[in-house]
Amino acid sequence: MAEIGVLAAETGDREELLALLGELGHRADGAAGLKQAVESARESKPRAFLVVDGGGCDAEVLTRELVRSYPLLAVVVALKTRDASRAVALMRAGAFEVVAPPWTREDLKACVAKSLRFQGTALAPVRLAPRRRSAVWYVLAVGAFFAASLGVVSLRRAERLRRAEAARVDHWDLPVSHPAGLAFDGKDLWVVDWFSQSLYAHSRTDAKVRTLRHLTAETPVAAVFATEAVWTATADGTVIKRMNDAKLTPLERFLNAAPGAAGIAFDGLYLWTLDARAKILRKHLLDAFLTVVASYRAPGLKPVALVWDGAALWTLDAGDRLLRRHNLERPEEFLAAIPLPEYGDGIFLPTGLAWDGERFWSVAERRDGKGPARLYRHGSEGAR
Repeated sequence: MAEIGVLAAETGDREELLALLGELGHRADGAAGLKQAVESARESKPRAFLVVDGGGCDAEVLTRELVRSYPLLAVVVALKTRDASRAVALMRAGAFEVVAPPWTREDLKACVAKSLRFQGTALAPVRLAPRRRSAVWYVLAVGAFFAASLGVVSLRRAERLRRAEAARVDHWDLPVSHPAGLAFDGKDLWVVDWFSQSLYAHSRTDAKVRTLRHLTAETPVAAVFATEAVWTATADGTVIKRMNDAKLTPLERFLNAAPGAAGIAFDGLYLWTLDARAKILRKHLLDAFLTVVASYRAPGLKPVALVWDGAALWTLDAGDRLLRRHNLERPEEFLAAIPLPEYGDGIFLPTGLAWDGERFWSVAERRDGKGPARLYRHGSEGAR
């Protein structure tokens, strides 16, 4: 049995973790904030601290503060959302281990046991020989002990971080060079390539091509899977409703419905199109004419893609490399802007955006137009 601290802003998270730790036979003390956690650690001297990331808590900041106050304390972070990028950032901040959701007794047991083994060396008073030593000698000895301990901690954390970063893959080169859009069908990611006039289905695991659909009659620039159909927008502004079959059989054509089309999305009621040339968002009825019921100015420098994540409308801007979440009541306004550091070097330009239910994906072409396009998997911060 060991003393374990729990830091979680939300009462439900705190109670869930306290109950799990109790089932594992540990004494657990909960805290709602950093100040309370530090005071609790000072009084109860826990062997490890479990910090929840999310729900009002920034575990990256809390971990740094706890490690700064108690350098030999193992901090385990419990994520509320699966995110490899976030896990790496937390380990950089000093987290000893990261637990992904859902929190299970088995996962928690393994992480806590590992942190307790790390903390297993206890300090106990030892009878010394009667020989007198100076205070300076004791200070130097204690300092050397803590320096060695901190060195071991740093080396272990650096090694875990190196392994985590080496194992993470967040981008893949594609067998096309001119992507114009990206869509998600519930299982695979579909890259729309205007040059080859084709749609390529890629696995989310390794980006391998699963299916290829060639459209000989038009040049597709965007696609969305909605209403049990596939909707494509073409370079000449035509929107085509297709059967979701092996040939993507056309069902209806809407001429000039989406001039300057760069993105297409469905919010469950309306179809939305993005006019990249005029920087306009258009809201369409699903009627016989795809009637435009409203138009809004699209903010940003160069909006190039559009997606619906189940709760909000998002655009991707190739000019300032930002993901923007739009106010659905007033889409010309945005409620959040998330930077995409993957495009910071300027080598690739984003052209398409998709949401798979957990995270954003984007597709990009090389700025010089030469070489393979690239598929990126992004973190899920701010998506809900």
